Amino acid sequence: MSNLSDQLEEIQSLIYSPTKSNKSLAYSTLSHLQQQSSDALIQTLALSSQSLLRRIVADIHDDDEEIAAQALKCLGFMIYHPAIVSEISVEDVKLVLESLVKLITTTKMKSVCNLGVWCISIQQLSEPLLAPHFHSLLRAVVHAIDNPIGSLSTTFEAIQAVIKLATLLSENMRELSHIWAPPIYRRLLSSDKRDRDMSERCLLKIRSTIIPPPIDLSKVLVRDLKTKLLTMMHDMLTSGMKVQTIQAWGWYIRLLGSHALKNRHLINDMLKIPEKTFSDHDSQVQIASQVAWEGLIDALIHPPMILPCATNAAKEDDGTQKKGTHKGNSGDIQNTGSLKSVRLIMTPLIGIMLSNCDVSVHMACLNTWCYLLHRLDTSLNGSSMINLVVDPIFEAAFQLDPDGKSFWARDLCINLLDDFISARCKPQDYDPRNHVSQQLSAKTSMNAPIISGSCSWKQYPIIWLPWDLSLLDFHLKMIYNLIRQPSRQTVCHDNWVPADDAPLRLFRAVLKGVEQEFKRSSIDYDDIMLCLNAVLKFLRNMCEELSLDGSDRNRLHHISLQFMEAVSEEIEPTIMGSPLYKVALNIKYIENLQMIPDIGYEKSGVCSIGYMEMVSPMVYLSVLYFSVVVRSTLSTSKADYILLGMQQYFKFMLSSFGPLESLVITTELLYKHIGPGCLTMWIAIAEGLKNYINDVKDLSLFKMDSESKGCYAMSHLMSYPLLVCSCAQKDIMSAMSGSPSETPSSPQMKAELEQVITLWKSLYGSICTSLSGCIIVGSFSEALVSVLDRCLDKYTSMLTCANELHLNFKDLDLHLISLYGDAFICILKNSSSSESSSDGNTKHCYDYKITSGIKGCLNLAIRYMNLSQTKIGTVTPIGLPMFSRLYSALALFIRSLHLKQDIVSFFEMISCPLLEWLGYMEMQDEGTSDQFELLWTEMLNCLRRSQPPIVFDSAFLKLQASILEKTLDHSKLSISEPTITFWNSTYGEQINLDYPQTLLHVLDKLWRQGRINLNKRSLPLQRCQSKSEAITAPPRFTVNTAHNRGSKRVELVENTTDSKQKEMPHSSLKRKRSELTEHQKEVRRAQRGRGRDCGGHGIGIQTYTTLDFSQGNEDSQGNEDSQDSEDIRNPECILQMLRNR
Repeated sequence: MSNLSDQLEEIQSLIYSPTKSNKSLAYSTLSHLQQQSSDALIQTLALSSQSLLRRIVADIHDDDEEIAAQALKCLGFMIYHPAIVSEISVEDVKLVLESLVKLITTTKMKSVCNLGVWCISIQQLSEPLLAPHFHSLLRAVVHAIDNPIGSLSTTFEAIQAVIKLATLLSENMRELSHIWAPPIYRRLLSSDKRDRDMSERCLLKIRSTIIPPPIDLSKVLVRDLKTKLLTMMHDMLTSGMKVQTIQAWGWYIRLLGSHALKNRHLINDMLKIPEKTFSDHDSQVQIASQVAWEGLIDALIHPPMILPCATNAAKEDDGTQKKGTHKGNSGDIQNTGSLKSVRLIMTPLIGIMLSNCDVSVHMACLNTWCYLLHRLDTSLNGSSMINLVVDPIFEAAFQLDPDGKSFWARDLCINLLDDFISARCKPQDYDPRNHVSQQLSAKTSMNAPIISGSCSWKQYPIIWLPWDLSLLDFHLKMIYNLIRQPSRQTVCHDNWVPADDAPLRLFRAVLKGVEQEFKRSSIDYDDIMLCLNAVLKFLRNMCEELSLDGSDRNRLHHISLQFMEAVSEEIEPTIMGSPLYKVALNIKYIENLQMIPDIGYEKSGVCSIGYMEMVSPMVYLSVLYFSVVVRSTLSTSKADYILLGMQQYFKFMLSSFGPLESLVITTELLYKHIGPGCLTMWIAIAEGLKNYINDVKDLSLFKMDSESKGCYAMSHLMSYPLLVCSCAQKDIMSAMSGSPSETPSSPQMKAELEQVITLWKSLYGSICTSLSGCIIVGSFSEALVSVLDRCLDKYTSMLTCANELHLNFKDLDLHLISLYGDAFICILKNSSSSESSSDGNTKHCYDYKITSGIKGCLNLAIRYMNLSQTKIGTVTPIGLPMFSRLYSALALFIRSLHLKQDIVSFFEMISCPLLEWLGYMEMQDEGTSDQFELLWTEMLNCLRRSQPPIVFDSAFLKLQASILEKTLDHSKLSISEPTITFWNSTYGEQINLDYPQTLLHVLDKLWRQGRINLNKRSLPLQRCQSKSEAITAPPRFTVNTAHNRGSKRVELVENTTDSKQKEMPHSSLKRKRSELTEHQKEVRRAQRGRGRDCGGHGIGIQTYTTLDFSQGNEDSQGNEDSQDSEDIRNPECILQMLRNR
């Protein structure tokens, strides 16, 4: 420290020396010490600053330029370092500043003047110390800017001094800006680039001081423009210095400020400059024009420009304050001049966005536009300003081709729109001035192109106020424009993800705002209808107009379905499904739609919607959703998503709205469409219905009682796939609008039908499970069978046009046969299983009765089998697995029958078809034949277990005659043996029967073979011999005619049957004799009398010696006996005798 003090004392002594060399050495040494800037040195200089400073100030005026320059350098350090400045007294500050001002304004030496101004520009004196000397300092600085020496470096230092004074004495500098600013802004048109750059950098740094400009500065600028500057700009523009000219123009128009409105002629002349640069083909010139245009924004936009409206002053009855929603959020424009100014600013910006410019120009344009939004402040949120400022830029940006470059501009506008829409859902205590909407999100700024210079991105806070319903149409319009953005195949998929997601995200935000409005207790009916109509109109226009765009139709269809799902999810179901809010069903798709003819849907009373009818928003939305699905090809990569969405949407409708109304509407829409994708749509709807039923496990919400809409709608929905396949090909082609390319192929149809069959059975099982134990299950079955009957009629009529059908859909009949069969099998199996499970106990199972629905199903199954085995059997192997399964289902159903009425009714229905099926049995495979045999066995068992028991009398035998004729003597033992067993246990136990003529031959054959019983008295021949009484029926015998021409011996052939079959117990014989009638007893006695005259052969052996087998040469007695015996032997006589009994 002592060494430093000694050195400073030595330096001071040298400075005081009159010798130049000593002074020069002293300042050189001091300058060297200052460069070291150690703490000890700084402290020592601060302590000795007073004496040292005064001597240095004296030397800056030295005539020797070297000494003066060295002194100024050391002085600059002394007034720059804060530790030293703090030790300088006020008197010394005054001395220093006055000396510097005098030096700058009087010296002729360039370096000295330069260093003097440099000292002012770097000094760190406080504002109170500088303020008293402001005018003198400013006069010196202004002198240095336009220094008489013409030194550019001096001008540079002077401009730095201006920046320093503007930083420390901003208000003072602003008041006198008309003095110091003109020499700076004039240099913007200098031919020297360094001059222009210095001036622009200075104006950028002191912008806050002079913008908005004081009136005096604007007046001076107006005078300069008129006299010289405007002419200079035109000259520079002509000479090709377009960028420099438009940059200067930007500052000039900005410095004119509000005073520009009072000089319209001058402004019009000035606007001719950017008019030429905006249309220039050079991107750099266009970008410079965008930046300069911000100057016009500063000059003309002075918010607030819109009178606020008391939208937030609506008081509720409870005293709380609510946000208003009525029109008037924006207020009225305060003066039309402001609106014209905004329109003037927007004109070139819109032109640039609509032009085919480089992406850098578009981004610069958007940057200028965002600055305008920032300058408009809260005035931006007025509906007039939105339409004038925001609407055209958004619309232009959303029309840009996403070719890999312009999507940055699109993303910027999407983010701004998102901020605007989201402002509606801010909390009640939201302060819009604290909400800053950044121009670019982090993602956008990372992906944005690098733009250098004044066109780089800036962060302008934009204030978005919560919007009201008057801006709902604007938001929907912007989203629609975004959706319509053209698609390019050159765009990678990653770039398209935000393009597809953004509209849906924005739309959901709008819906949240609408839903927030609906929750307000003060909202009235008209506002609710306004919102609903606006949203539904938006969806309708999107679906109907976008369907005309063939370039990317399927993508647009997918988006529109997502939008409709968003409405269902975001808007309260109580609003969407309310009967209070009716809208006209003005969807063109259903204007000319008609129900499928000849199916009876209209007569069911379910049909309820038509074009322009007043319906709830939910119905409107459902019709629109269905129309979009129908018009989509369902063959694109998004087909699975569309169908899954439809399935989930239908289930959501059932859960959120009235399930009955949803089912009725959806079913009706299905029946108004037949064509490509119809089965696929049914699959989606049926899957959604099945999931819903399985979740709720209760169908009471569908009100499926008899004759109800729910019952009819459910049955028609189940019958739809059958109807679709039963329609003639010409109907399908008509629905396809004559497009052969959309005709479904056989493999595709087969795959769809397999999926339909699986889902049909699963859905039917879910319905029956939910209805188990309910009376209405019969109503549903009856309604379903009724519709299936009409479908089968339609299919039968279609088969009459076999040529047309087989030419185009050769395998469709086989697939459809399978579908019908599975439907009938499913109904029968569920009927059987539901009865057995519900009864549980066999003693209660006799209460089961065949419902009319099941009877109808049985009739249909019989018709189906006949149709299948006749029509399809001509070209296809009869042994289809379907027949075997249907036989099995019928057998299972028969097991559940116990009541006599049901059994007899069933037998009456199936007898005739069974005869036909028996005829095809030989052609069937083994598995199918086995199932048929099982069916026949179950039928026989069913007849025997009837409760009350069936009386197997002549009348019932007549009913069974035709089937018994075929089965008693069938070639397959698996058919004949159970039938014979059945006969012996039923009709064989009867005493008196009238045998139908058709059965006589069969019965005779089997009776003579000893396989059947005719009644309890007349046993089979092999069983009638007894030791206690005469033979009542002729035994097997042979006639021996050898050696005796007058008589023939009839000898019994030894019976090979078991002894148990030869002998009957006496108790049994006695019982049989007691049951004989008087007539029968007389016949028996006559037979016994003839038996005693047996030629001495003994009792037990019956011979007919009186029978004449030659030429009738016996006596009369013998003739009589012969006649009787012949009657007994003749089978016709035997049958006649049986009839008489």
